[in-house]
Amino acid sequence: MWGVARFREGREVIMTAGRGAGESKGPGTALAGKVAAITGAAAGNGRATALRLGQDGAHLYVSDINAAALEDLLTELRSRKISAAGGVYDASRVEDAPRFFADTVTNFGRLDVFVNNAGGIRAQPFPDVTEDTWDWTMDLNLKGAFFYMQEAARLMMGQKSGTIINIASVAGIAGGMTLSPPYAAAKAALINLTKVAAAKLAQYGVTVNAIAPGIVNTAFNWRLDDEIGVKQLGMKPGEHLKSRAAPVPLGRIGEPEDVANVAAFLADPRSNYITGETVIVAGGLVTQ
Repeated sequence: MWGVARFREGREVIMTAGRGAGESKGPGTALAGKVAAITGAAAGNGRATALRLGQDGAHLYVSDINAAALEDLLTELRSRKISAAGGVYDASRVEDAPRFFADTVTNFGRLDVFVNNAGGIRAQPFPDVTEDTWDWTMDLNLKGAFFYMQEAARLMMGQKSGTIINIASVAGIAGGMTLSPPYAAAKAALINLTKVAAAKLAQYGVTVNAIAPGIVNTAFNWRLDDEIGVKQLGMKPGEHLKSRAAPVPLGRIGEPEDVANVAAFLADPRSNYITGETVIVAGGLVTQ
């Protein structure tokens, strides 16, 4: 059932012989004239989301901590005739949030969609988690995420419209499967904050939802495969990721486009009666 294909960075990705993730077939108009800002946009789910929202007609302001990867993304977006600008920001630094959104408005005049995507993990078992790991994980995945969301909300409240999409994780729903207890805790809190923000911002016409991806074919998960599977467990490259993906009922690992497609659905103005929800994109993993 399992096969392999090449990952863009030279890795092998686990796939099945069945139907893969769907992709947008070309430029669309669902988000024509809208402005979308995305953190952690240079790779993985963030990159796929930027490409998808741009294909749907949005103007994009994208950020990442990796300047070279960000420039590569901007080059690709512009080659596809997608209106885009961006800057290097650290999503764990609260003081970067006002500058990020000020630059968004400077470039495009407003903010309609914010995809709160930036995140990271340090794989440590429960007995070995250090205070430094706890603080780093919370600063990036929860504290920074909250204050970026807050800054976006302030702009949208003034406009009386807008959509915030928080990228959480199935680890925040089924914590027992996590490779990092602090990460699971941060994502669970982000899911709860999504509900809180949705309730408070509804009166301003602002919707807030979350996406909880499962195991996705990104450098994020290949790094875990190397750190845990290869270095700690002595497995061959790809074996640990394959073992993690084996319980997925749909029989394949997720692709970044699977996440991006849901983000595009939630960003679409036709989805504006949905708020406070978390959409699980995990191939049925948490049904087990």
